[in-house]
Amino acid sequence: MAFITKGNKIIMDAYDFGLQLPFDISNLEFEENDKIVFELKKSKNSNIIIRKEFSNQSTDVNTFRFFLEFTKNDTENLYPGNYVYYLKHIRNDEVRNTLISGEDFKIKNG
Repeated sequence: MAFITKGNKIIMDAYDFGLQLPFDISNLEFEENDKIVFELKKSKNSNIIIRKEFSNQSTDVNTFRFFLEFTKNDTENLYPGNYVYYLKHIRNDEVRNTLISGEDFKIKNG
């Protein structure tokens, strides 16, 4: 079982689910109803495969914390290979900041 980061790159074993990868984002101004959106694509110009919205799980006003987790349904069609992911800061249903744009997300044979 693997679900790890190396810098901004994410690596996971194929078909794993239920593992949590924590993210802490700081040095931005967050408001109570802000969200972070995670999007996964096969390539930068392809359609979104998985989209997840997260609310802040931190009690620190200067940090936004969330836990990336996939369900069994999420991973059933994620085959080994290279993907890209995006993290976006959303406020009032509008993108306020693109935090990560097209970074590597690798799914390896488990």
